[in-house]
This record gives sequence, structure tokens and C-alpha cells, in this order.
Amino acid sequence: MSIIQQISTDFLPGPIDIAPGKPRDYRALERFHYLPLRPATWAGVWTARYKPPDRHTRPSQIVAVAVLSYPSAVHRVRHRVFGLEPMSFGQKLRWANASLRTISRVIVHPQFRAIGLARAMVERLLADCPTRYVETSARMGRAHPLFEAAGMTRVDPEDADAPVYFWFDRHAAISPSPHAS
Repeated sequence: MSIIQQISTDFLPGPIDIAPGKPRDYRALERFHYLPLRPATWAGVWTARYKPPDRHTRPSQIVAVAVLSYPSAVHRVRHRVFGLEPMSFGQKLRWANASLRTISRVIVHPQFRAIGLARAMVERLLADCPTRYVETSARMGRAHPLFEAAGMTRVDPEDADAPVYFWFDRHAAISPSPHAS
């Protein structure tokens, strides 16, 4: 996949480019996220920039940002999903750092919501992640099918107040089907 992915719509006069970004790009949209704190770690940032047709008078603007973070040291659902319970703390931590990244933020500017941009951002993170597994936990996961729509597996929590856990195996997603000829 090329570094820049271009998305066009029937109703926007200019394209939206999804490309690698920098942690400072997050600041452009952080006020639209429901959590007031920035991500604890930064393993990668992707931005979506709207490019208006009159670029000479109106510059491009960041309309979405997604952050890939290093995993937290402890996550009970992750340990259950991946069968890590019998491992020591150090083994779990080494496995997570080598095998996993976490989608910690996906923010779309309110004027650009409901056009599939959040899903496109998540799909891009899943495609470009350097590790085999990608995970996320989302409180809004009960109500919004974003991560499932992007191909992640949903794991409902035992506690009704806990976030929903989602995970993705990049190897399974790119492996040929056993039924393919």
C-alpha cells in the first residue's frame, strides 16, 4: 500500500488523504475526544487531511486522527483471549510488546463524521501495524460498531460497566483462505 491513501466522496469537492502523521497532529482534534488526556504512549499516528479544491486560498486541514500505542502491561481480557494467564508478568509484558499494539484514539472532526472516515482510519491502522495483533478497548463499543465493521473481533466484558475489548490478527486477515484455489 502506498504511504498516502486517497478517499473521494460524491459530496466533498476535494479528496481526503490518509497518511502517517506526528503526535503534534493529534492536538488539532484532541478537543473532540471524550477523554481529556492524551495517549500515554505513541507507536504511530495517522491523519486524514481534507484537501479543498482551492488549495491556494484554503490550506488542507486535519479532519481525523488515529493513534496506535504500545500496549499496557496488564489487561485481563487480553490475557484470557490470548491464553496468557499462566505466564509470569515479565513474559506477558515481553509478549505484548513484541506482538501487539493498541488503538488508543480515533477522532473525527464533527463536520466530517458519518462518511466512513473513522472506519477507514481503523482499517489503515490494522493494515499498517508492525505487529501481528492489534487491540482496543472501547466504552462506546456497545453502541457503535466501528471496530467490528473494520474487521476486529468483539469480546464483551463480564462486567456491564467495563469497556468492550476488540482484537485483530493481521496474519489471519492476510492469509489465503483454505478454500481458495
